[in-house]
Amino acid sequence: MFYNFFIPGGIGGDAYKVFLLHKSFKWSTKKLTASLFVDRFMGLTAIGILILIYALIIPIFEGTNMIAGIILLLVLGITASYIFIQRLFPAFLSDYLKTLVQSITIQLLQCICILSLLASITEVESYSLYIFVFLISSVLSIFSFSGIGVREMIFYQASSMLQFDTVTAVSIGVLFSAITALVSLFGIIFHFKKANSYLKLRDPLH
Repeated sequence: MFYNFFIPGGIGGDAYKVFLLHKSFKWSTKKLTASLFVDRFMGLTAIGILILIYALIIPIFEGTNMIAGIILLLVLGITASYIFIQRLFPAFLSDYLKTLVQSITIQLLQCICILSLLASITEVESYSLYIFVFLISSVLSIFSFSGIGVREMIFYQASSMLQFDTVTAVSIGVLFSAITALVSLFGIIFHFKKANSYLKLRDPLH
């Protein structure tokens, strides 16, 4: 989290993992890079699934045809994700379901964080709208400095389009980024320690 948050682009932690695991266990750099790509891809798949699920329960997508279209996209998206892994990364296919469930769980925990922040600062009519926008911002924030600025901008723009409180929306984005930064700072402890002492892993790549 420390490297991902404080190195632009959000790939610092991934690059460090490849370097560290290759150095410590002599695992194939190609396999390590592939596993990290699959990890990122499954996270994106999980966010996409949750976005479509939340789209089913927010007012702007009401209507039989719209709901049918969202369900169709959900089925097609999961199928396409499975085929993508099957064709390009077959070695990881056996862990597809487990990884997807873990990724969805992680994203749901972040959604719970947003709900907690909302509950702590104000009362809102539709929590699902804020969660929906947060999930979209999670996708787009990968192109920024750890999501800083992008998430707040998306909340601000969405508040005008979806007609919910702008101050609350932007505050949620700022608070989430600030809390993430604070928690991530604890990673600096590991930066100055010998990483090998923390790696008690069995080799999953052989």
